[in-house]
Amino acid sequence: MKLKQIPSDFIVEEIPNREFSRKEKQHKVFLLEKKELDTFEALNIISSNLHIPIREIGFAGLKDKHAITKQYISIPTKYDTNSFSIKNLKLEFIGYSNKKIKTGELKGNRFTITVRCIREDKIPIIFERVNYLRNSGVPNYFDSQRFGSVIHQKFIAKYLLYRNCEEAVRIFLTSYIKSEKKQIKDEKRLIKTNWNNLENITIRNPVFNRIIKKYLDTRDWCKAYSEIPSKIREMHINAYQSFLWNECLKEVLKKQVDHKKLYPVKYNIGSLLFYIDLTKEELDGIPSLFPTISETIKLTPYESDIIKKVLEREGVTLKDFNIHSFTKNFFKTRERKCIIFPEEFVISQPMDDEINTYRSLKKLVLSYTLPKGCYATIVTKKLFGR
Repeated sequence: MKLKQIPSDFIVEEIPNREFSRKEKQHKVFLLEKKELDTFEALNIISSNLHIPIREIGFAGLKDKHAITKQYISIPTKYDTNSFSIKNLKLEFIGYSNKKIKTGELKGNRFTITVRCIREDKIPIIFERVNYLRNSGVPNYFDSQRFGSVIHQKFIAKYLLYRNCEEAVRIFLTSYIKSEKKQIKDEKRLIKTNWNNLENITIRNPVFNRIIKKYLDTRDWCKAYSEIPSKIREMHINAYQSFLWNECLKEVLKKQVDHKKLYPVKYNIGSLLFYIDLTKEELDGIPSLFPTISETIKLTPYESDIIKKVLEREGVTLKDFNIHSFTKNFFKTRERKCIIFPEEFVISQPMDDEINTYRSLKKLVLSYTLPKGCYATIVTKKLFGR
């Protein structure tokens, strides 16, 4: 099977958690429709074209780049902003709000996903899995999109827990992926080659330059790490915390579900554990919620047993999570649902795949809604194995 062969194969529409007024208030609300842009790229385009500081623009969630997405943003009414559109981006005025839209202020997302390149003999198996999905839900893992800051399987935040700020900065300044711009990759290579001779190189990237300057001025790698923009540092924390939560959920499933029903599915930083289906007893035995890890977490004996096993495997302790004093960042405990049930789930009948025309391949269109923070691709992994 294939996902996201063209942008319209993956459509995401935000479901707001409140209504917007037609009466003028402090903030204008717009529906932002974008294609082949991530949320930050779209906000930068809006900021540049409308001459609005990016910090003034409110948004509820980050949306996939390789998709057509619709999400709500707010702009203070003091800016004379109207609907507009340019290549790959459209801004449509919706109404007004008393306050700026903030991260997390949404009910959920509606997904319309076209899955292609499906062999006809696999169709009955997929529809059988749909029945299992309706009855047993799906593990609520964080999927690969959460781990964009993880390069070559190295979690920057994990090195912070080890109190190794130098390695955390080194990964940020020298590791790259193929899709990064050539100029960025060239500068990262230069920094890597001259790691012990940083005072003798010239770096144009303002963020990289600021980090290096802070180190050269202080000879303190932790102070240098704190020069990384706060949103990126937060991504480092979230990535490692989310990985640990996934590992905890895997241990929960191992504890509660017949091992013969469990099977692994790969994602970009390892593998996840799925089940074929669940009995009522197994479903009832899985906790409704499980917490993300922080140094201030209050644990039940059940949670403590699971978390202890995961942290021992990682070579860290709960005390290690107290990193605020030297990074300006901290881990937060949040409760996350272990199992979710997609709502309004609809699957089409098989259709001919007009893109992959060889071997009479088929396509299916899925439509469903998920609560905020849940990943549509986890559902496709359940149904299609990836």
